[in-house]
Amino acid sequence: MESLSEPAPLSKQTHTLEFTGSASEYFRIWIVNVLLTILTLGIYYAWAKVRTRRYFYAHTSLDGHAFDYLGSPLDILKGHLVFAAGLIALVAAHPFGPVAQSAVALAYYAVIPFLIYQSWRYRLHHAAYRNVRMRFHGSVGESYGIYLWSALWIPLTLGLIFPYLHFRKKKYVFEHLAYGETQNHFGGKPWPFYAMYILIFIVLIVFSTIFVVAFNKMDGATRNSIKGNMDMINVLFQTSALAFILIVSCLQQHIYIQSNNYCWNHSALGHARFHSALRTWPLIGIRLTNTLAIIASLGLMIPWAKVRRARYIVSQLHVIVSGDLDELTAPRGRRGRAQSDASADFPGVAIGL
Repeated sequence: MESLSEPAPLSKQTHTLEFTGSASEYFRIWIVNVLLTILTLGIYYAWAKVRTRRYFYAHTSLDGHAFDYLGSPLDILKGHLVFAAGLIALVAAHPFGPVAQSAVALAYYAVIPFLIYQSWRYRLHHAAYRNVRMRFHGSVGESYGIYLWSALWIPLTLGLIFPYLHFRKKKYVFEHLAYGETQNHFGGKPWPFYAMYILIFIVLIVFSTIFVVAFNKMDGATRNSIKGNMDMINVLFQTSALAFILIVSCLQQHIYIQSNNYCWNHSALGHARFHSALRTWPLIGIRLTNTLAIIASLGLMIPWAKVRRARYIVSQLHVIVSGDLDELTAPRGRRGRAQSDASADFPGVAIGL
């Protein structure tokens, strides 16, 4: 009798995402987008957004295959019109007093979780790789639980719930991502998010203490001369404000990097898992030099800055596969409602990964 042999273990392959776009190519798209958006009083912005996404998707590849963005400018335009209608309603309520304005603002805020839910459905359904669409399986009820109910607890807990809320937002996306029939598995926990924010709190306390101690170390004559000199007060205030903005910007980048690394590194899509290797200081350096270049060029270096940042972020995400990427298949996806893709740009609604 022949003995059954054990199947050979699948070999693991590591694929690194690659961004092949160039600043010169994207500049031609960007400058046309800017000019047409101005000439059409903002109407062309929907087409500009789609052209930009298609360019960045088409120049992002994995295992030699590029991604596709299949969204429609008219869908995006409808979303912008919904957003504009909310702003018009808020302005129209002004003559009726603060009570009416507050009622409209609260009504619009109550719709935000629905917009976020619909936006993720739309954006992922219109993203594809190897002709297989992405999908989003999150529910609108969970979106309300995170973005409305949990957010109400921020002032009641003096902000202590904020790291947990950040974790829930990330989990909502990563746990419900799918590539065709294959849904992503997310195994993250909330405690690392608390560790991130505790570190941020300690850094802010240290810098504040250094500032206070440095000011107290000044002799009385120096402090009195500062108090009596408005020009010196303005310089001191502007310098302090600039230093604070710089510190907060660096800390924000650190949170972005650490949270995304953690979420990707605790995700598995079928037989594929992810490894994100973003580092804080390189991305901070990119952000600072990009900002200086944009200011020095009066905005003309924006395409260069976007391409440079995208190239670094994409290059640090790796996909480790046991077997073949072709084994991930997909059914026909449902068409997500498009009117709320504008919520991706809604001020104060951070839904990007």
